Amino acid sequence: MRRVTILLTIFLLLSMPLVSMGVESFSIKRSFLEKEIDGSTLLSKLNLDGVFCNFQKKIRSFYINKADDDDGYWDFTFSPEDIELEDDAFHRVDVSSSSHFTEWWYFDAIFDNGYSAQAAVRVMSLLDQDIIIFSRLDIYKGNQLISHKQHKHFLEDFYASTSVPWVLINKNEIIRGYIDRDTGDWTYDISFDMGDVSADLHFVGCTRGYKGVTPGGKWAVLLPRANVTGKLFVEGKEIEVHGIGYHDHNWEVTVEAALNFGWYWGKINSDTYTIVWSDILTTWYWGQPLIVISENNGGYQNIERDDIQLEVGDLRLTNWMLIPHSFDIVVQTENVSLNVHMQSLDVHYDPLIGGIMNYWRYHMKCTGFITVGSRTELIDDVVMAEFLRFRPY
Repeated sequence: MRRVTILLTIFLLLSMPLVSMGVESFSIKRSFLEKEIDGSTLLSKLNLDGVFCNFQKKIRSFYINKADDDDGYWDFTFSPEDIELEDDAFHRVDVSSSSHFTEWWYFDAIFDNGYSAQAAVRVMSLLDQDIIIFSRLDIYKGNQLISHKQHKHFLEDFYASTSVPWVLINKNEIIRGYIDRDTGDWTYDISFDMGDVSADLHFVGCTRGYKGVTPGGKWAVLLPRANVTGKLFVEGKEIEVHGIGYHDHNWEVTVEAALNFGWYWGKINSDTYTIVWSDILTTWYWGQPLIVISENNGGYQNIERDDIQLEVGDLRLTNWMLIPHSFDIVVQTENVSLNVHMQSLDVHYDPLIGGIMNYWRYHMKCTGFITVGSRTELIDDVVMAEFLRFRPY
């Protein structure tokens, strides 16, 4: 126990020089400030959204010029590649290239009975040692958080395969991923038992996944979209569920990721298409967006950064920080037309590492349309999205 505490302290100290400016440890579900600013209030009358967007455009022009002069840090372009099942295995830290990193498996699902869930396993590694492991399960009802459970585990309680997606905690199988021999579908079984709350879910992929490198580390989207069935145990009862889910995996996430301001991330579903999007924020005013569009029972296509228009709006003070509560995405290429508005239905605030980093998980209402080739579909969906913020400015 003492050794683990010392290693964790070293991990935090390695992170501190770049991210300590982001310490804000207020944890308030919905602060009175947010309620005060909702609707026709002072910030609305000041047209804060309009002022912010105009300033953002000016700053963006500055960084576009900088990107033209320098093809390094400021000029990120996402280039997705096909994945193998091994990409979702445990990667561990490579001491030849880094002294530490964080790696995690993420799952979420929106169910057709009003419930939704998010589950994850996160590993913090230092000097080739997996020093601390977190498992978590959040359950929502009507888009609002009703259960938040997080357990801390130590090295002797944890096993993860380096060849296939297989994670055990306390000798219990938490995550198992495989390719169904009969159908060829990418399939995952997850089982998170947090005591009085649990989730046993079966994910079957609907479309091909992909991987790539971002300024925040390596990222594999194994299941851009999946049919999900299973059971939740919450509020003292067992609930059968089925709905639409998502799974990704991040690794080689080091303290260098905190050189960025943070990132937005989310996905959007129509009947046939799934749009996974993100905006890596180099600064509060300069983002580097990415979008990958997947087709059910088909492949995926990448949208070039210059073809993406992404704007944030409905700015509110939430947990004592200014964050957007709406997003608009417009894409127009020769083959793809996308116009979607995403509006927050509720926000779950979760300070990470004692408030060094700030994280908000949204339930978003998405409305709009997508056209791919000659096929046009309406978008009318509820999904999860997130805002991770490393520093205050």
